[in-house]
Amino acid sequence: MDSFRRRLHALWGIRWRNIPLTAAAGIVALGLVAGGLALAFGPGSQPENAALSTAAGENKPAAGAVERIDAAAAIAKDSAAKKAAQEKASAEQAERTRVAEQRAARSEQRRALAEQAAAEKKAAEKKAAEKKAARKAAAKKRAERAAAERAAAERAAEKRAAKKIALKKTAAHKAALAAKKAPQWVLPVTSYHLTGRFGQSGNNWASSHHGLDFAADTGTPIHAVGRGEIISAGWQDAYGNAIEIRHPDGTVTLYGHMSRFAKTGGSVKVGDVIGYVGATGNVTGPHCHLEVRPHGGGLEDAVDPFVWLKNKGLNP
Repeated sequence: MDSFRRRLHALWGIRWRNIPLTAAAGIVALGLVAGGLALAFGPGSQPENAALSTAAGENKPAAGAVERIDAAAAIAKDSAAKKAAQEKASAEQAERTRVAEQRAARSEQRRALAEQAAAEKKAAEKKAAEKKAARKAAAKKRAERAAAERAAAERAAEKRAAKKIALKKTAAHKAALAAKKAPQWVLPVTSYHLTGRFGQSGNNWASSHHGLDFAADTGTPIHAVGRGEIISAGWQDAYGNAIEIRHPDGTVTLYGHMSRFAKTGGSVKVGDVIGYVGATGNVTGPHCHLEVRPHGGGLEDAVDPFVWLKNKGLNP
């Protein structure tokens, strides 16, 4: 009976929260049966019950109850073990889940950081590319502006050159027209009267007169009858102060009896003032003595200036 009590105590000492509801109900029922048996066979029971318990047939129900209690205890223990194993497995699974979630979180964090770094790098590269493109565009714009300025300067220079050429052509054309209009030959004096003529003889000449005399007041300007070079300017005895000019066709003209010179050398143009009427040398009054020598020779080469001037379109 003591062993039965120990088993029952062990049964009641089971941690009931670990036993399913149906198993707990069965254990309670078995406990009630066992309790009844204990009252029937325990100390203080009636003698007649004790006598009855000695019968061989009465001991079998008590032994079956003990076995059922042992079976219930084993079931309860097995259920508790399974429950503990399940809780341990659940805890381990929860731990594995937590570790996996932590790993996933760290992986996600690393991925997010990598994406952020990649995005920042891409943004920096884009910004650098935009700056480079902006610098390139600015350089291109400056180059285009410089090219446009050079082209404009070249066009302006071309226009100036063309204008200069046009002005030169215009000036040359005007000069040509003026040259055509301007007289190629002029009379040596503009205000005069003729006195001694070519071929005259008299006391004033050694043989005959080799020129044409234009009488005028002293100081009247004397003009070069045509363009040429002064080949002589100075005192020439009977001619007094005289100038000789060689013209492009080789003709030499002489202007004598000047009071003074306006030019004594260099080139002259048609109508340039070369001196002034005077009465130097062998004269009877102030006048300009003009001689014409077509071949540039001496007195033997002289021709009549009146005829020569007429041939030049002049009317002395």
